[in-house]
Amino acid sequence: MNHPLIFIKSWAATSRGEEDHIMRPEFISATLFPPINISGFKPATGITKGDVVAKRFVFSSSSIELLKEKYSAGGSLENQRPPSRVEALSVFIWRRFMDATKAESRPERIYSMVHAVNLRSRMEPPLPEFSFGNYSRIAFTIPSAGTGEENYNLVRQVRDSIGKLDRKYVEKLQKGSEHLDFIKEQAAGFLKGEIVYLNFTSLCRFPTYEADFGWGKPVWVGCPSLSFKNLVVFMDTASGDGVEALVHLKEEDMVKFQEDEELLQLTVANTC
Repeated sequence: MNHPLIFIKSWAATSRGEEDHIMRPEFISATLFPPINISGFKPATGITKGDVVAKRFVFSSSSIELLKEKYSAGGSLENQRPPSRVEALSVFIWRRFMDATKAESRPERIYSMVHAVNLRSRMEPPLPEFSFGNYSRIAFTIPSAGTGEENYNLVRQVRDSIGKLDRKYVEKLQKGSEHLDFIKEQAAGFLKGEIVYLNFTSLCRFPTYEADFGWGKPVWVGCPSLSFKNLVVFMDTASGDGVEALVHLKEEDMVKFQEDEELLQLTVANTC
């Protein structure tokens, strides 16, 4: 997502006549991650397309704080920082998703949370934001059997999964073949059960509201609906203190999800 934002920021700077603010991307990804032969490697994991319905749910800062306090109360984050907005909302939406689809649950099904992770800040040295390319990978979290209804431990599990994508992980990724072996090992851990993913990606803290083409900053920035099922996209609200969640689900799942009482209690009216 970095490169579209770089383009928009540079386009806006050009429109304002501020050429000194134009960001010139660095095309170094092939040097850092030399292409390798992956013929014959067909991972079965990832986001799948389908007939989906997308709806936007808006969480105010007060609702987010309530969730952060709730998930801090269980003790699993003792001596650690409180949950982030994305961590708290991911866990909350995960539970609402599980409740909406529990009628379809079967013993052979494996449920997994998937987070897209930006690797730029996790490299040594960190890459600048204007480095061009998809410097991202995904973190898998399979909630443990003892997670419980309140999900107190799930924030820690999500944090631990994302935390594994560290400098050492990037070094393994740059070696190519070792990374493919790592992916195969992870896939083998899923056994042969059916895997159901809920995928998360966050555009929070991206400077989407800073794009000024000369007539002022945007009143509202949204994300278009996508054709991928079980996908949640987080974005900052215009005020900067809340979060919008664009949720993509199968129609039958969305009917149940959008009527969830706990979800309705913590979301505000959709005005756009």
